[in-house]
Parts: sequence; C-alpha cells; structure tokens
Amino acid sequence: MKLTESTSDVKIKKDKSLKKKKKDQTEDEEEEVVVKKDKKEKKEKKDKSSKKEKSEKIESDIPKTDKKEKKEKLDKKDKKDKKSTTEINGKSKDSHQNGETISEEEELTPQQKAGAFTNFPISPLTIKKLKAKGITYLFPVQSESFDIVYSGADIITQARTGTGKTLAFSLPIIEKLQLDKSPPKRGRLPKVIVMAPTRELAKQVSEDFQAYSTSLVVLCIYGGTPYGPQERVLRSGVDVIVGTPGRINDHIQKGNINLSEIKHVILDEVDNMLDMGFVEIVEEILGHAYRDGEREDKPQTMLFTATLPPWVRKTANKYMRDDVKTIDLIGKDFNKTSKTVQHLAIKCNHGERASILGDIVSVYSGTHGRAMIFCQTKKEADELAISPCIKVEGHVLHGDIAQEKRESVLKGFREGKYKVLITTDVAARGLDIPEVDIVVQCEPSKYADAYIHRSGRTGRAGRSGVCVCLYSSREEYSLRALEYKAGIKFSRIGPPTPEDIIKAASDDAIRALDNVKDDTIQHFIDKAEHLIEQRGAAQALAAALAVISNNTCIESRSLLTAKKGYTTYVCRTQTELFGPGYIWRFLEDNLPDVKEKAQSMTLLKDKMGCAFDVPNEIESSIGDEYEGRNGIVVTRAKQLPEVIQTQSSYGGRSGWGGGGGGGGFRGRNGFNNYSNNRNNYRGSGGSSNGFGYKRKPMGFSSSPGFAKRTKFG
Repeated sequence: MKLTESTSDVKIKKDKSLKKKKKDQTEDEEEEVVVKKDKKEKKEKKDKSSKKEKSEKIESDIPKTDKKEKKEKLDKKDKKDKKSTTEINGKSKDSHQNGETISEEEELTPQQKAGAFTNFPISPLTIKKLKAKGITYLFPVQSESFDIVYSGADIITQARTGTGKTLAFSLPIIEKLQLDKSPPKRGRLPKVIVMAPTRELAKQVSEDFQAYSTSLVVLCIYGGTPYGPQERVLRSGVDVIVGTPGRINDHIQKGNINLSEIKHVILDEVDNMLDMGFVEIVEEILGHAYRDGEREDKPQTMLFTATLPPWVRKTANKYMRDDVKTIDLIGKDFNKTSKTVQHLAIKCNHGERASILGDIVSVYSGTHGRAMIFCQTKKEADELAISPCIKVEGHVLHGDIAQEKRESVLKGFREGKYKVLITTDVAARGLDIPEVDIVVQCEPSKYADAYIHRSGRTGRAGRSGVCVCLYSSREEYSLRALEYKAGIKFSRIGPPTPEDIIKAASDDAIRALDNVKDDTIQHFIDKAEHLIEQRGAAQALAAALAVISNNTCIESRSLLTAKKGYTTYVCRTQTELFGPGYIWRFLEDNLPDVKEKAQSMTLLKDKMGCAFDVPNEIESSIGDEYEGRNGIVVTRAKQLPEVIQTQSSYGGRSGWGGGGGGGGFRGRNGFNNYSNNRNNYRGSGGSSNGFGYKRKPMGFSSSPGFAKRTKFG
C-alpha cells in the first residue's frame, strides 16, 4: 500500500534541504576566502622577497662610505627626533653655551657644568643681562671664587690674563649688595672700593659694575678728569667707587671720600701696582679703610693678580684675615701665559722693524682684523704711528695722550673702526678688548710679568691668539731669559715671505669687493671691459687686486735677519759639520760669485749644513736649487730652517765668529784664518777654528796647518 506524505512532513523535508544547501554554500564561500587569502599571502611574501633582493643588490652597488654616511644621517635623524620629544623639568634639553648648541646633557663640558648659573645665587635679571653679553656660564676663575666672595671671606686669586678676573669679583658683590631692598639714602657712604693701576682698567671695571647691577650707584675716578663732577656724585651718595690709587687718595686727603663704612676692598692687577710705584699710596688708602680693632672687624679684602710678587704676600699678612682663601689657577705650571696664545719670535735689525711690523700686521690680521703693537717708549710709539710701513689705519695710545682722546681711541679700536693700536704698557693690563688677532712686541721685555700681560691682550675668553716678539742678535740672551722666566718656548720663524703677504693681501682685497654696491659697479663696467680687452681677464683682475691691497711692489726678505733685498738659501751636506768653513769652501769652488756676496752663514741645528743669505741680484746664479758633488745640495728656503742660535750668529758678513766681511775666519780666500773667539763653538775641550774642525785648548799646539784641505769639484 502506497503511503502519502503529509504537508507538514513535506515542509520539514524542504527546510532540511534548504539548510543543507545553505551550509554547503557557506562552506564553499569559506573555502574560497581561505584560498584567496593564501594566494594573497603568497603574493605578498613573493613581493617582499623580491624587494629585499632588489634592495640588497642596490646596497651592494653603493660604496661603503656612502652606506656609512647614510647610516650616520639616519642616526642623526633618530637622535633629533628623540631630542625634540625629550624634556627635563618641562624644558627642552637644548641649550646654548657660549655660542655652541648643546643637544644632550652629557655633552656639556665639566667647565660648563661647574659654571652653570643654577649653581650660584644669581638673580634671573642678572642672568638675562649676562646672556645678552654672550655669557652663558661662568669661567673657572669666576665659578671657583663666586661662593668665597659671596660669603664675605678674604681671597687671593691668581689666574692667567684673559680668564675673566673682573667678573669674578664684581658679579658676587653685585648680587650681595642688591639683596638690600631698602631705598637708597642721599649722601650714603660707599660700601665697595676697587683700585686698579690704570685709568683704562678702572673705567672697564666700573662699566662691568654698571652693566650687571640695577640699583647701584657706581663712580669711576681717575686722573686727567675734573674734580667737580666727581665731588657732586660723592656728596649725593655712592655704593661703589672704582679708580686709580692717585686720584682716590687725592679725594681722601680733601675729605671727599669717607671709607668708614667700606665692606669690600678689591685690588685688581695687584702686581702692576708694585711695578708702577703705587705701593705707598695703596697702603695709605688701606690705612683709611681698615678700622682699628680686631682683624675680624676689617672689611673683606680681595686681591686679584696674574703674577704673585712678594709684596702681595706682605700685603695679605698685614691686612687680610688669618683664614684667607687662595685660588691658584696657574699652580705649578711653569707656563704663566694664556694657554690659547701662540708665541712666535722673529729676528730682525732695529732699522727693519717698522717695515717688518707692516708685513706682520698684513699677514696675521689684515684690514679686517685687529692688532696691538707694544713699544718700550712713547717716542717709539709716536714714530711708528706715522710710519708709512703700517698700511692699516691705526692710532697711538700712551700716557701723554689726553684722557678724552685715549677714551676715543679705545672706543674706536673696540668697535673695529681702527685696526691697529700702537701703545706702551698703558694698554697692557686688564683691558678686555675682544677679538685681538695678534699682539706684537717690538723687543723682548726685561720683565716676564710685562710680557705675560702684553701677550694676554690676545687669546682672551678661550679664543686663540698670536703674540710675536721681535729681537735682534744682541737681544738673543734677553729672549732666552724671557722664555725661562715666563715658562714659554718661542717658535722662531722668519719674517712674512712675499707669498704670505700676497696671499693675505689678496684675501683682504677679495673680502673688500663684497662692500661694493651693485649700482656703483655699473659705473665701472665700460672701463673694466676695456681693461679686459687690453690685458685679459685674469691679468686685469690680478693687477686690480694688487692695487686694492696696496701691494704693487713686493721685495723679498732674508728669513734669517729680515733684511730687505736678500734671499735665504740652505746648503745641506751628507756629513755632520762643526762650523761653516766647509760650506764656504764649497761655495768658493763651485759658486764664487755667491761666495763673495753671501752673508749670515749659520749652522743648522742638526749640523748637516748651513743657511745663508745672498742679495737678490745674484740669486739667479743658484736658482731654486743647485746640486754639487758629494751629495751637497743648495736650495732656496721657503721657511726659516732650524738653526743654532748663538750670541754672535748674525754678526758681520759671515755671521759666524768675527764674520767673513773683514775678519774672523775670512782671509783673502774667505776661510784661511781661524777665529780666536772661544764662544764660537763650545765643543768638548776646545773651540771652533772656522774650518768645521776642532782644535785643542790653549796651551797646546794649534796650528791651522793640521786641517786637511779638500778640493771640491
């Protein structure tokens, strides 16, 4: 019997069929998705692999240096990104220290960390003023003395010139005085007195007090100015007096200055007080400042100096407390001069010094730098100031110049209006003139302290500088003594060569072209084009540069003596010499014309030859180089060779012993006779006979006939 399905059963069956179909469809879709996903992953993997291969291929073609540069750039970028997001106490790590950007705290030098303003009780307003002057941290002499000065203790500070001693005492005193917020009273007595040896230094110290204080009344007093204005300020009341001992004592004698309420006494450049004869006046002033009674009731006393003569210690024992603090930034270091100054020495006769100075200024500072020239006397300074050899505009400064003129000259030099300052010791101490490229001393100073302070006008505040000392053959001993006393070693160099002068002058002339305006240039176009047609572009421009630099004629100089019209040659041998006689004989046999005119024959330091000068008119006989037999070679010297410095090195024609011009070892043929000067060669047990051979001491047979005569060919 056939059974018939009910409607409900049919519906259920249909629903099951639909569900199964839907399930199968879903599974198919899921499978399709998985397949597509697998394909996509395979494709991405393949693309990634191909990109990697391509990248490796490209990198293999790049040189290693390029890879390194690329890596450094990426590292810098990462560091920069990291720096921009990193902050300390809500402030960026970036800071500027003396013109240098410090991006990371660990990059700060120990000096910068020790001198950070946050280490000292300095007001925000004072910090703002310091930064406006380009000072972003305290130098060692300032950071080490700040707390001592601020605490009120007595202190002796010895530091090299140019290290910032003035700010070392002025800054803490300013901060301490400004803690008193009471309104100033009219007629108040001074709390601070500062004594300086020169007017210029006194003026500079007072300017520092005025620049960094807000409410202090500072009076600067010195000779050469009227008393009236100074007396009016004193009657109205002052906080700080800065001046020279002579004028301060005058006001005390007149009753204008009362030191009964003085709290701080500062002697700046103490060593120079002694040199200038201020000892008695200073002690008289100190007698007014220091009240009777216990030493502890006396004012705070501060001595700042570059050198420490006995008078300083005597003053300390007499006026300072027993617990006086000492800061010595020189210590046992034999070199007392600034570490940033290069010391050079050039040998020249007195008659050549003016022209040598002109060349030195041109090469080392030029028309865009600044130079200071120190003379021993006012007369020398005046004569040099009007010399045509100094081509750069300069002015003279010494004690006979009126005070108003002196201040005007110093201001012009500081601002760069004048490029050369020709002076005596009036500008040697304490003056902070920025960016002095070179200091020239016309002769070795008799006193090491004077040289130290003169050289200290350059290389200030960490900058590099050059100090050149001129000397003659008679001053060789003085130069050596100066080296020993000042703890320095001079690099002996020749005068600037024509090549040096031309290069420096050309650089200055090219820099000067930048100052010509475009509309001015248009007026010269026609003439310039005409000149180019006549001479050619290079010749025309070269001639123009020579005229602009005022060097239309350049004459060579001896590197040994700086004498104009001479050229220095070096004759080298294969054997060690004991004197110049061997070289004289070689010149006589091979270059007789040169031998007759040669001068200043000097043994090289390694004793493997000699240096000598010949007049320019016969230098063509040698040329740039001359080769003789036995390995002897004569070459034109481009720089001063190392020679044996002797007291008589450059005297006479030969420059050795009595000289070849009319005595010494020069007879009819120039070398037959020997010199009896025992100082010519300090050998073991004998002296030089001019041949380069030793002879026995006095008392032994010493006939020159024993010397073997060798023919050079």
